[in-house]
Amino acid sequence: MTVFMLSFIGFPPTLGMVGKFYLFRAAIAGGYNGLAIIGVVTSLISAYYYLRVVVTMYMREGDPTIEREPWLGVTTAVTAIATVVLSFVPQFLFLLASTAIIR
Repeated sequence: MTVFMLSFIGFPPTLGMVGKFYLFRAAIAGGYNGLAIIGVVTSLISAYYYLRVVVTMYMREGDPTIEREPWLGVTTAVTAIATVVLSFVPQFLFLLASTAIIR
């Protein structure tokens, strides 16, 4: 969970940093400097909220409870399979992205 939150922030060793870097670079190259500044500022603001989750996980004591949700296993399996399939066959996503740019 900590790695995912750091990726949302755009922390350098995570993939989220690469995505944000290319996004902000494209905005600046397109002449949208104000949009890039707004994106950086909102990323900094969101870092506060993401890091609050990490602080709550590690810095506060709590009573461990185990609850099984019936749909949690199904949801995890479906998203894991989708992640693996889309990583091997990403052409569908590239097609969607390229048609979005052409319009």
